Amino acid sequence: MKLAEKIENNLMTYLSEITHTGTALEKNNENFFKKWFNSLSYLKENPEHCGFYDIKNDYLQRRIPWALLKGTGNQTIVMLHHTDTVDVEDYGKYKEYAYNPYELEKLFKTGEVELNESAKIDLESGEWLFGRGASDMKGGGCIHLSLFEEYTKKKDFKGNILLIGVPDEENLSAGMRSAVYLLKDMRDQYQLEYKLLLNVEPHDRIDENNMTLYDGSVGKIMPIFLARGKLAHVGQIYQGLNPVNLLSAIVRKTELNPIFIEKAGNTVTTPPAWLYFKDRKNTYDVSLPLTAGGYMSILSLTKSPKEILDQLKSISQEAFEELVSDMEYSYEKYKSIAGIEGVEHHWEPKVKYYGEIYNEIVEEKGEAFKVEIAKYQKQLENKIINGEISRVEGTYKLMEKTLEYYSDLSPIVVIAMAAPYYPSTNNSMLESASEVNELVGKLDQYAKKEFGNGIYVQNYFTGISDLSYAMFTVDKENIEYVQNNMLFWGGMYYIPLEIIKEQSMPVLNVGPWGKDLHKYTERVFKKDLFENIPKLTDYIINSLLG
Repeated sequence: MKLAEKIENNLMTYLSEITHTGTALEKNNENFFKKWFNSLSYLKENPEHCGFYDIKNDYLQRRIPWALLKGTGNQTIVMLHHTDTVDVEDYGKYKEYAYNPYELEKLFKTGEVELNESAKIDLESGEWLFGRGASDMKGGGCIHLSLFEEYTKKKDFKGNILLIGVPDEENLSAGMRSAVYLLKDMRDQYQLEYKLLLNVEPHDRIDENNMTLYDGSVGKIMPIFLARGKLAHVGQIYQGLNPVNLLSAIVRKTELNPIFIEKAGNTVTTPPAWLYFKDRKNTYDVSLPLTAGGYMSILSLTKSPKEILDQLKSISQEAFEELVSDMEYSYEKYKSIAGIEGVEHHWEPKVKYYGEIYNEIVEEKGEAFKVEIAKYQKQLENKIINGEISRVEGTYKLMEKTLEYYSDLSPIVVIAMAAPYYPSTNNSMLESASEVNELVGKLDQYAKKEFGNGIYVQNYFTGISDLSYAMFTVDKENIEYVQNNMLFWGGMYYIPLEIIKEQSMPVLNVGPWGKDLHKYTERVFKKDLFENIPKLTDYIINSLLG
């Protein structure tokens, strides 16, 4: 069977196993991989070279399918893809067609389903394969699976291939965060030396004649804020401090703030965006709210978490000071108009990290606080897992509960980190990436010669990817910084940053051209899926493993 046929057959079977992210359906990946393991003579003869690795502390009990081709020597390439897909609600009444590309194509050609102009053109061309997961990313996964099959047939294969399929990429990357432990276990057991982590996310194109390859992935941090004010009746507003006003001042100074824009290589990040903002009152009354909360998203390329949060803390301090000044000015105007002396209020602007407040409480109240807050955190985790409260609500309840133990009852802004956190990665960060970087320089010439497409190297994949957990190059201080300020750290959410730092490896994302990911018109370019990317991947592997 030709490689293209193998990819197609694997893909049709893989797509039929529904693996909606964040649901029990993700475990259906095991149905596919059990069959695939059993179809390979090499794995039947070496059953210890494949299996399922438990995701740590996972409420859905998902597992990571993996397979190892143990050749000669220690040099190893990791082939990575994610096994989950987003759901098919956007297909409406045509959900049953979502996982059958050929039936879906027939449906689209009837004209019953509205398509945008680009999708219509691609449908008529016959050059694209439509379907949920065809592009993101079971199509790319089947390129790796099928190449792995071919490599197992070679005698004395030079080097090693470790194939991994991770669940939960579309949500919190629980699969990849646990795959870090799998990589370490494999490294220790078989003395593997990781040369490259090769991901296969679909790529976007600047122009049709140039494929896009990524040698890094953008970072993402989710700073979360809780502003506590001072209660007062609205008729006596100057006696209180409105946390909504305070948090609004911080939002105004941070949303789209260009000081957070980064450029590294040929990639530029967009500035911050606030994704959530709400007062914490549960019922209506005529008093000011006591607290307000919000969180934002910041993309990073070279800045560490500490650098970003320090900037936010400084800006928040400025916003608080300006707010106090504005309140004092307004109060003076009010007293002048009302013809009263009034009562002076002095508000001291305070902005602290969650870790700072936690440690201050521990110093004052000792181990009893740590035990009580850990017990409360566990209760919140159970409620989140059972769907009783959202992750966002649980996060704020934990921050508010911590503040209940804090002796200082004056207005304050608390800054923490919320999951998920994605470190930025790029091969320029690693000395060990020199061979990979040299190879990347040759790929454009190879691609033009073999299939007429050039290669454009984008330095960071900006769609967020599991490549973020392949390397971590910042110092120990930043590791501790994340640990101290990440809410639910060590329970619901944990990243083994020390292990990632120890086994940091070069990365590349080489995937097929895809369009309309997460939409009902999701599709993948057939020539990339069946010919170009398999050839390019094979060339990369053979070049690095000799």
